[in-house]
Amino acid sequence: MELQPTEVRGHTIQVAVGGDGPPLLYLHSAAGESYVWLDVLNGLAAHHAVHAPLHPGFFGSEGVEDIHDIEDLVYHYLAFLDGRDWERVDVMGCSLGGWIALEIAARYPERVGRLVLAASAGIRLPDVPMQDMFRLQLGQEDQARALLFHDPSHPMARLVVPTFEGIDDETLAAFVSAMAATARVAWNPYLHDPRLEGLLGRVTAEALVVWGQDDRLIPPAYGERLAELIPNARLELVPECGHLIWFERPAQLLEAALAHLGAAAPA
Repeated sequence: MELQPTEVRGHTIQVAVGGDGPPLLYLHSAAGESYVWLDVLNGLAAHHAVHAPLHPGFFGSEGVEDIHDIEDLVYHYLAFLDGRDWERVDVMGCSLGGWIALEIAARYPERVGRLVLAASAGIRLPDVPMQDMFRLQLGQEDQARALLFHDPSHPMARLVVPTFEGIDDETLAAFVSAMAATARVAWNPYLHDPRLEGLLGRVTAEALVVWGQDDRLIPPAYGERLAELIPNARLELVPECGHLIWFERPAQLLEAALAHLGAAAPA
């Protein structure tokens, strides 16, 4: 993997790139996993040229001042696709990244080939509340791990949600910047676009929706609803898994994603 500075609409963003094969656009969650190039990305890169841009405001990617809502991120990524000369590309998105992918696929269906959505935000079910991740404060790291993981003692839980007491200033600043960038699009309305549900019938991509069976942040009912609303979609539930599937059950997510994208998972 290498980080490639790339200009998008006059701003420099960081793009993690690795692998060979047909291109795959990977849109990361609010955890910014593209920066550390997870096992899932390694597995995808065995079959695809993976391009995983860091959203504006994450780990040195510029342009967050131009992002005011989810629609601005859609235009940002349309410009990114144009800069890569991709008329159409397969897309995988996780949580916040899945929401962005859904918006692109619904508004510009001709730009998205196959689609993988892992615990995607984007819609709201009035009778199934989502938990408020922005209410968690420094010092509540245990509660955050319990919200995001089926098993809060999972080895990745402390990496994703470190204990912030005594943490170095650079790491803390990166965390605060990422949360602020997320809040610009996901605070009000919370984690959804009221327009999106009515647009999902426009999605033409074959879609795989993957959800943790014990997702406490965005419950599995949201995955079921997305699979109903997207015309060519199917849902896979991952047992004993919370919201952050790509951290907690990467092998299961990779196997499902590669099968959907037309490649076998590594032995």
